Amino acid sequence: MNDGGKNDPLPVRSREQAEHLVRSLVDSLAGEYDLKVDGKTVHKEFRHCFGREGESADDGRFDLTYAVRTALPESEHGKAIRAMRKRLEAQGYKISGYREDRTKDPWALMDAKGGKDNLFVSVESYMPPDQLVFSVNTPCFLPPGVKQEQVSAPAPESVPVTPKAPRLALMAPTGPAHPESPFG
Repeated sequence: MNDGGKNDPLPVRSREQAEHLVRSLVDSLAGEYDLKVDGKTVHKEFRHCFGREGESADDGRFDLTYAVRTALPESEHGKAIRAMRKRLEAQGYKISGYREDRTKDPWALMDAKGGKDNLFVSVESYMPPDQLVFSVNTPCFLPPGVKQEQVSAPAPESVPVTPKAPRLALMAPTGPAHPESPFG
């Protein structure tokens, strides 16, 4: 029976390993332009993974969203992102978005996905204008030593629904971080 990839083996990593992986990528990108990230600006969130159709399992699978900023004069943003783009392309990432246009906000940005760990990375100009922000989203990981549950499509009532109250809508699950993957 073909389950559309819902039960393909997930990569195995602990939360600490996932965070180290992401931080190493950010540090290497920042290093392309001799930048140091500001550890005080780190925002990270580990979340439970949901599949494309709202599939869920209780085996501890998670993904990580990580963001951090670095100081850099605005006049250098485009040059820095160009250097980071070359680095990512050399590591097998596909550039899915790129802009250097001072009439837009943010004026300098780059989105890429791939590499050996299938990460999604974004680098862009940030306010105040003397900062760049790095954002990285991981695919779904299974914790070490855990047997991966096999999942089936949920019953219609178990699909995450966005609440009608506007203030609650921001807290609702929005689906997988990476739509082309069954579990992020």
